[in-house]
Amino acid sequence: MVSRYKKSGGQAMVELVIVAGFVLVPLFLAIPLIGKYLDMRSAAVQASRYAAWERTVWYGGSAASSLGWLGRSNSWNANEKSDGQIRNEIGVRQMSETADLAYSSGVDQGAFTSSDKSAGDYKNSSRALWRDRTGEKMLVDYDDLQNSVGSGQAPGTLNVILDPIANLAATLGPFTLEMKGLYSATVTMQVRDIDYDHFLLKNSKSSFHETNVLLANGWSADGPDDPNKTSVKQQVKGLVPTSILAAEVGGVNVMEYVLKALSLLLPEASKLEPGKIEPDKVPADRLK
Repeated sequence: MVSRYKKSGGQAMVELVIVAGFVLVPLFLAIPLIGKYLDMRSAAVQASRYAAWERTVWYGGSAASSLGWLGRSNSWNANEKSDGQIRNEIGVRQMSETADLAYSSGVDQGAFTSSDKSAGDYKNSSRALWRDRTGEKMLVDYDDLQNSVGSGQAPGTLNVILDPIANLAATLGPFTLEMKGLYSATVTMQVRDIDYDHFLLKNSKSSFHETNVLLANGWSADGPDDPNKTSVKQQVKGLVPTSILAAEVGGVNVMEYVLKALSLLLPEASKLEPGKIEPDKVPADRLK
């Protein structure tokens, strides 16, 4: 009598060879490719976060809120940066190869500079990890990277309540409470086709779309008093109606002469400083 177990001898080995040949080996060879894709997706996530954050700092332009009544309009007059400039910075600061930084005369050539917004290509080429087994780049052209950055009205009932208050403050002075506090950015990375002769996948061109949204009140302090920007002092002026009294007429502070005349009858008036705003001044006793 022949055991049925002897008839199946070696079957497990054959099954292992079949599974290894058609599943395990291809999967093992695909692991580096999967890792590269995951790294590229991670870079797209970081790039979308960078783009959204940049818009909170570099806002300005017609996309900003404009507040005020009675013909008075105070718009957000801050530093501007276009979507194209942010895209260029993403290419240099997020997608470029920064593993080997070149130094010249003690200066780090891999550091970020203001010229990044005008870049037309990756710095030191795109990341070395993003290459296939033959050394071909998976992110070839600078045009493989795209982005869109925008802003919108911040959601919530509070905006409905704050709108008339902000408009009143903007009418009294150069005050702008930014209501478009919803900043969003989408970054798209196009990955080139991978040759079938080099990898297991054919026509595997893919794209990564990552979106990041921030809710913030982005505005530029830009010094204590800059009438051309929404600075700290300019913001506060709209909330301090007496600041109108400190305004100069023809280069002359009229209120200063009024207080001098008033101090002849009321000496205490000489100590009054109506409309004075010093948001950046730190008391001397706090500096010790």
